[in-house]
Amino acid sequence: MAALDAAMVSKILNATTSITAFSTLTTAMKVRLASTASTASAPGTEITGTGYTAGGAVIAFTTSSAGSAVTGPTGSAINWTNGSGSPWSMQSLDITDSAGTPIRTWFGNFTGAPVAVAAGNVFQLAVNAVSIALS
Repeated sequence: MAALDAAMVSKILNATTSITAFSTLTTAMKVRLASTASTASAPGTEITGTGYTAGGAVIAFTTSSAGSAVTGPTGSAINWTNGSGSPWSMQSLDITDSAGTPIRTWFGNFTGAPVAVAAGNVFQLAVNAVSIALS
């Protein structure tokens, strides 16, 4: 059975969550919320509405060592307040760089999706709530 060495796992995780590792990734990494499920071949449909910034929010991740997962956001939580007047329904999130045509590096579908956020309510990604791992 094939497996990845822990050092290689760290290199892959660090390379795809940091803009300095790949010359193809530019500026900051972002997390964008989607109203449809993300797949390996296509990102979810980004949500829209007052309180959400198109293209997502900047997110930073911890550094992997010895094959550990990376987690983010680091430092402080990321918050969106639904000021749209109608509920948001979220299925997934995508991690991209912030180039004009973003490069998607990771995605995840929410457990128990859809996640509904009523008008006037806040959706928060707490510090280290997003975990990316290879095993």
